[in-house]
Amino acid sequence: MTGQVLFFAAAGALVASSLAMLFTRHFVRSVVLLAFSLIIFGGLFALLDATFLGLLQLLVYAGAATMVLVFVVMLSRPKVAAFSSLLQPQTGVAAIAVVAVAYPLIDALVRLAGTLPVAPQSAATTADLAFALMGPYAAPFEIASVVLLAALVGAVYLAREAE
Repeated sequence: MTGQVLFFAAAGALVASSLAMLFTRHFVRSVVLLAFSLIIFGGLFALLDATFLGLLQLLVYAGAATMVLVFVVMLSRPKVAAFSSLLQPQTGVAAIAVVAVAYPLIDALVRLAGTLPVAPQSAATTADLAFALMGPYAAPFEIASVVLLAALVGAVYLAREAE
């Protein structure tokens, strides 16, 4: 029971920090809130007994990727005229559509969660994870690293172009 309370508290904090990240007016604060969201996400992995993935989340995303974003934001100094100019006229319609789609989806997920069988308690080893990453999931793993590298090169290019 305590695990469920911690899970839902962390999930609520994750949603709150993610929404705060979206609606903040300052880019550096947005990156800090992103880091906070990624740290909470690593904590969710730890709550699900996936400590290796939780540590990987903390080191790679909350540590390295967020640090790159901090430097990119500070080097590029993006200009935004006003926060209200970022919001489009159809924001209200989009919010209604999100609620209309999210409510049945959440209801279906809650009903499905009650019917799932309990997973066996056999713990996977690091060797099993390494085999999965370098076996059947090697291509998606490498594609993700290429996408991250392309984003980094693009950010550096945009920062240099502004000078």
